[in-house]
Amino acid sequence: MCLLEIITKFIEKSIGIALLAILLISCSGEKMVLSEESKNRIELEVRKSFEALVEASNALDAKRYFEFIDEDKFTGLNADGTNWNSVDGLKVMIESGFNAIEKIEFLEFTNVHVSVIDLNTAILVNEYSQKVLLKAGMSINNAGGGTQVWSKASGEWLLVSISASTKH
Repeated sequence: MCLLEIITKFIEKSIGIALLAILLISCSGEKMVLSEESKNRIELEVRKSFEALVEASNALDAKRYFEFIDEDKFTGLNADGTNWNSVDGLKVMIESGFNAIEKIEFLEFTNVHVSVIDLNTAILVNEYSQKVLLKAGMSINNAGGGTQVWSKASGEWLLVSISASTKH
């Protein structure tokens, strides 16, 4: 093989590699479009996780409830306007709330909507109403709404953020 043939083959390979690199770089910046099938699957998975979270709430099972929280990444906004900068503040609220309740008379979620952001992120918004009987004997009705950010970055759908509001 002559020197000219060697140089030509080298240039062809180099151009091919360079073009492939450019293609890969340009594709990595593009927005990934999910198929309807993927969106529907993700929405169903998030709804199932949300339903299991609701079941834990109805059972007043704080341990099970926190299995749906990513404790390393969690942050949120309480209905009173204060931040949860870690899961600790939410734990205090949930555990003390569950401990004060004798029985959940009803807990209903309406207008539940899931927006799929990408393969690993979804936002669930909801409205709720509930009636609880406290251990002190009082019955309390309340209603409100919430926004939940669900992430599957760890391999399972976990909450990384909650924002709560109450209706007056």
